Amino acid sequence: MSNSINFSDIQNHWAEKCIRELTKREVINGYPNGTFLPEKTITRAEAAAILMKAFANLPARRNPMQFSDVSPNFWAEQAIEFASAREFFQGYPDGTFKPNELLPRVQAITILVKGVDFKLVQNPDAIQPEFLDDAAEIPDYAKAAIATACQNFLAVNYPNVRRLRPNQPTTRGEFAALICQALFLWNLVPSKYVVGSDIFKIQPQFDAVEGFSDGVAWVQIGKKWGVIDKTGKIIIAPQYYEHYPFSYGLGLVTIGGKYRYIDKTGKIAIAQNVDKAFPFYEGLAAIIVNGKIGYIDTTGKIVIKPQFDSPRGLFGFANFSEGLAAVGYQEKVGFIDKSGKFIIKPQFFWADAFSDGVAFASTGSVFGFIDKSGKFTEVEKLDTVDVSSPFYDGLARFPVNGGYVFINKTGKKAFPIIFPYASNFSEGLAVVSINDKRQFIDTTGKFVLQNKFDSVSDFNDGVAWVSIGEKQSYINRNGNLLIKPRYFAYFNAFSEGLAGVFVGGQLNSQNFVGKWGYVAKTK
Repeated sequence: MSNSINFSDIQNHWAEKCIRELTKREVINGYPNGTFLPEKTITRAEAAAILMKAFANLPARRNPMQFSDVSPNFWAEQAIEFASAREFFQGYPDGTFKPNELLPRVQAITILVKGVDFKLVQNPDAIQPEFLDDAAEIPDYAKAAIATACQNFLAVNYPNVRRLRPNQPTTRGEFAALICQALFLWNLVPSKYVVGSDIFKIQPQFDAVEGFSDGVAWVQIGKKWGVIDKTGKIIIAPQYYEHYPFSYGLGLVTIGGKYRYIDKTGKIAIAQNVDKAFPFYEGLAAIIVNGKIGYIDTTGKIVIKPQFDSPRGLFGFANFSEGLAAVGYQEKVGFIDKSGKFIIKPQFFWADAFSDGVAFASTGSVFGFIDKSGKFTEVEKLDTVDVSSPFYDGLARFPVNGGYVFINKTGKKAFPIIFPYASNFSEGLAVVSINDKRQFIDTTGKFVLQNKFDSVSDFNDGVAWVSIGEKQSYINRNGNLLIKPRYFAYFNAFSEGLAGVFVGGQLNSQNFVGKWGYVAKTK
């Protein structure tokens, strides 16, 4: 058989990209005449041969079964033994394998779910109709596996994504597409044929992702990081390890151990030789030269010469926020403006950045916060006074007695309740734990959207993730679901209208396997 990727009969075939990739990996082959025959149906033995190549590194989970109709000299005997030992195939109750029998689509999907060892869902009859119009045709033995495949983006249905056609024979092109999904080689099969993938703005294909900033996002492929735009197009090829979000059109990376700012084409824009550099905030970036903090603008010009120390003993807290930056000088901390002039003279033991018009600071013996005139407000005595979160929406979260309280800008507790868990306020709401359930409170301490969800996360970009049973969705401020609840193993907060989600499945080993993509607030 031929292993050329230039088959004469796959041009414009819906599974062309997948077929080419699997051929390149020597998982599948074509025929001596240069064809692949993507519409030719596949037998159980042929499927076993492909599985042995596709999952060559998958360990055996049992002793292989001995089938009465597979002789030691049968051409696919070794492949059938491999597939049986890894629980892809179970065989038939009469002890046969039926190697020359055509492989039904329902079996093709079921063997992949079981062989990859996905944790099967418990309520398949409730899940299948959500994705499939012909769920009633699925045999009982396969219901849990098919439902698992649907919610984990493994099932591929061409030409109608809502019709599984479970009892029809599997074609070579279809089996190639299923193998791609099972190997998490996503974005090769057209998303319109992958069950459940209509929710994605950018299809799952990355090993890790970060939030969008300045119109772009860092994504990981293999061990290296590159940059995509909001269409999912890679605009800077993965080549970096240490990296920071883009701002003002510039991203900070290290190249050969040196800090460099690159533009959105990947070209080096600023090549100042410094000990350490930080991303741009409010048009300026902190740099460290010979142990001292200074600042550069977006052209790379040093606008405040390196002369200051860290405001908290560790570098990284000296970024500009609300027009001021906390810096150390002569063993005290004060605040400078963008000309480098002290607006609040050095007088504190440590200080944080301004947020919501105030900044936390300590004189050494007294802890509190200051406004931009330098007026100091002491915070009432709490168990822990050196760990704080910035003010948001007029309130700040503090740890106390193994839980959390909120203080207001008088330095007093805003509410009498000590919450076992509390997030910072964001967009007027905070997530708190009460009676072992996470819910929202507003800035008056009133519970809102109460008891609607099993768990909730912070609002960001106008939306918040929520859990309903084992499924996740996201809501607007009115509590309205913006997508039908789906299964996501992990998810990130929204930024610039998009959120990274990890999709795949939980294996019986408890590990999660899959890829990251992005969903949009409105697709």
